[in-house]
Amino acid sequence: MKSLLRIASWPVEIGVIAGTLLAFRLAVHFEMLEQIYAFSRAHEEWELDEYFTLLLALSMSLPLLLWWWNRQLSRANRLASAAEAEARRLSLLDPLTRLPNRRGFYRAVEEVTSGSNPALTVLLLDLDRFKPVNDLRGHEAGDQLLRAVARRLRRSCPEDAIVARLGGDEFVVALSRPGLDDCGDAIGRTILRAMQEPFVFDDWQASISCSIGIADWQRGLSGSDLLRRADQAMYRAKQAGRDGLAHFDPPLGEALREQAALEHDLRRALTAGEILPYFQPIFDITGRQLRAFEVLARWCDPQRGFVPPDRFIPLAEELGLIERLSEIVLEKACAALEGWPTDLPISFNLSPRQLGDPMLPYRILAILERHGIPGSRLEIEITERAVLADMEVARRIVAELVKAGVRISLDDFGTGTSSLAILTQLPIDRIKIDRSFIAEVDRLPERAKIVAGVLALASSLGLDVTAEGIERDEELAFLRERRCALGQGFLLGRPQPAEDVARLISDHEEPARAVG
Repeated sequence: MKSLLRIASWPVEIGVIAGTLLAFRLAVHFEMLEQIYAFSRAHEEWELDEYFTLLLALSMSLPLLLWWWNRQLSRANRLASAAEAEARRLSLLDPLTRLPNRRGFYRAVEEVTSGSNPALTVLLLDLDRFKPVNDLRGHEAGDQLLRAVARRLRRSCPEDAIVARLGGDEFVVALSRPGLDDCGDAIGRTILRAMQEPFVFDDWQASISCSIGIADWQRGLSGSDLLRRADQAMYRAKQAGRDGLAHFDPPLGEALREQAALEHDLRRALTAGEILPYFQPIFDITGRQLRAFEVLARWCDPQRGFVPPDRFIPLAEELGLIERLSEIVLEKACAALEGWPTDLPISFNLSPRQLGDPMLPYRILAILERHGIPGSRLEIEITERAVLADMEVARRIVAELVKAGVRISLDDFGTGTSSLAILTQLPIDRIKIDRSFIAEVDRLPERAKIVAGVLALASSLGLDVTAEGIERDEELAFLRERRCALGQGFLLGRPQPAEDVARLISDHEEPARAVG
């Protein structure tokens, strides 16, 4: 169609007409018309004169037809050009809010920064508490709220500001104010106040807020680079508690680049099998006899060396990798158990995310079965936070594990507010006193009272107790005097790789008894 539009033009029409006139002139010159007339008279039964008359009429009307056709093609060309221009315009707009979309934002940034005196500050907004609106009232209500946010955001910004929606519940504001260094802060706080006001609709209302990241354009930055800096600052604002703003600075960028590199390396480490189980010994405090091991995840990166678990475990939870990591570590731990010259049990921590998965007990039991490990040799450690996330699901998971002989311990006991309630609702076998209570328990009377109270409570309920984080002889003596059953910590033994566990077991001459 476009090729026809390009071909159709007045020069083409004039050429056709000229060619027709030339052919007619040649026919006259060579007396072709007389010959045609004589031929038609000689064959009147063929009625050739009617055909020649029709042909002549068509030849005479050809210029008119060409003129009409050219008009139609020109009109179609104008309509196609207008449609293409409208399509280009719409491709730069968000269909829901009618604000510029990501492409439109990049186009606007390019126009501003290519000017003679470029200055640009970008504010990236992410709505807080927007997802509950979608979950509670549906996507139609969510769309209604996004349109209202767009209108309020437009009213809160200067007329010359670029306001765009990037997608989801993310918006961006670009301010071009040469010489005004603090305009981003001022507009950002105006937006924060505006978003704090409830959004009222016909039969419902919503209260939300937003987190804002601010970044200033520098020569050489593209629109995507600028957005990435603002996004990093916005992430900092969310970490600080939401409903606030934060600025990008070079240290933040470096920290986030390091975080991104760590994320990449963690994914690679899981695939490469670099996350390994280490085993921390658990001893009978009174006799210093080896009773069990706690399985701990350890990561030795080829370049980084040992990465602290308090750094990569939370990252794995944040990235949704904790289930995979835990199963890899438990699988390797059970494989190590097969070669131990004893039937000592192991304890294994579950994250809050895992305890919300109804299929978890079946995967754990499948790992035990693959390695011929009875359920009685496994103790699962759960935390109050994990249980309270969904008590019903937690109760079903624990019941399935207990049915297979797995023991359950309540980790970090005393650090929450509902530990006592959990003891009455779940079949707990053991309490683990958090290390924050054990540190300097011999010197701090308040901690001493708490530990003594936990030990008395456990005794009255018939529960075993393990004290974590024992690092000093005085702490060990305090627990021994109060008849705490088991203990673990650097004083008693550090976490060790699987290949060293057999030697540790053989070093204790008296056979170890299973935790009972």
